[in-house]
Amino acid sequence: MMPITVDTIEQRVHALAPPALAESWDNVGLLVGDPAQAVTTVLVALDASPSVLDQAAACGAQMLVVHHPLLFAPVKRLVEDDGSARLARRLVREERSLLAAHTNLDSAPRGLNQYVAELLGLRDLQPLIPTGVHPLLKLAVFVPEDYLDAVRDAIAGAGAGHIGNYSDCTFGVAGAGTFRPLAGASPFIGTRGALERVREVRLETIVRRAQLAQVLAAMCAAHPYEEVAYDLMPLENRWPSAGVGRIGTLEEPMRAAVFLDHACAALATDRLLLVGETDRPVQRIALCTGAGSDFAEAARRAGADLYLTGEVKHHQALLAHTQGPVLIDAGHFATERPAVALLAAYLAAEFPTLTILRAEEYDPFIVARP
Repeated sequence: MMPITVDTIEQRVHALAPPALAESWDNVGLLVGDPAQAVTTVLVALDASPSVLDQAAACGAQMLVVHHPLLFAPVKRLVEDDGSARLARRLVREERSLLAAHTNLDSAPRGLNQYVAELLGLRDLQPLIPTGVHPLLKLAVFVPEDYLDAVRDAIAGAGAGHIGNYSDCTFGVAGAGTFRPLAGASPFIGTRGALERVREVRLETIVRRAQLAQVLAAMCAAHPYEEVAYDLMPLENRWPSAGVGRIGTLEEPMRAAVFLDHACAALATDRLLLVGETDRPVQRIALCTGAGSDFAEAARRAGADLYLTGEVKHHQALLAHTQGPVLIDAGHFATERPAVALLAAYLAAEFPTLTILRAEEYDPFIVARP
């Protein structure tokens, strides 16, 4: 059995959280490590903190998958008196790889905001702020009929053909291909100088730009021809299921104070602050995990009765008293900690032979730990 590598895990994380969804200021993907490193144990965490690195050393994890990137700005020096640089140096010394899935996971169709919205029991979910155009390419490759399944399996295994909650999406049209091998050719089928006619299938699928290189490499490795004929066409498909935050409805309306208790239980925290009328009935709920206070106005325009996020600014709290919606400040940690459960469950399903562990972490605003 071939070892599972850091690169393999990175590609599967990117299938869940495409890098194209990351904000321009963000830094996602493999930040420290060797793509070819073999992995048997992964530790999933919110932050690459000193405590988390200690836990990685204790459990022998070769790789950490975190939500918050350790490195944001371009690195100009790696010295021990710099906090993030010190941690990066430690990762290198201990030969551990670090992968971050941040705003790309936040906005992904099956990402963090979708996951938290479902924890809260919301239905008919839509992005609060849709992302827009999906960075997709149409790939069409011409394959001899006897090799159709091998090529299709190869490109799907490399990440092509994902549409919503479906994988391996392709379409094939049978036809006749012609070619004449010239001097210097080593044809798989046919004779130099003679025109050859072969029953082929035009196999079509879609590919995310970020996955194109590995899909083409897998396709060419599985294809029998010396020269593989294929087309790439840019698409302008909308990406309606991806975007910032989520908005949906509760099955039944409830008082804001009751929803506050409901959110406490769903997010496993009692550190929630409510701004607005506690007796106000709420049913249409908007949310944005993490520092989403700037989207409170978008929630109001979308008709939300209540907006839940990780951080609410003072002036937005004042506006909520007169303009609405009801606001809940659930704290950055509580709204983003579910990313650990989401990523751990996803990796466990994708890689059943790996040991997937969750780090123990605590809200830094809570002094007394449980």
